Amino acid sequence: MLDRDPRFRAVQSMHKTGGLKSFNDIYLIVPKTVISNRLGKKVDRFNELMSDVGKFTLDEVAFIAGLFEISVKDMTDLWLKEYAMQKENIKTVKKKALK
Repeated sequence: MLDRDPRFRAVQSMHKTGGLKSFNDIYLIVPKTVISNRLGKKVDRFNELMSDVGKFTLDEVAFIAGLFEISVKDMTDLWLKEYAMQKENIKTVKKKALK
């Protein structure tokens, strides 16, 4: 396994204390480039995934959970919160556009 980035422990600690509210909160602590490199994705593609988390595969979400030693269930809960927020934002933007 790759060397463990010390920021991964910070994500794990924030999760345990309830500091992570959604999937993309992780990237406030660990740069996107670090995670995208671990996933084997180009940063541009990873940015697309972050802006529409519904495009992440379950395997990718599980892999990210493993990086931070967070259960897959907990990581998917964070992912679901992010997904819901993104979908709500899309609905809000569409409603404003129709006015």
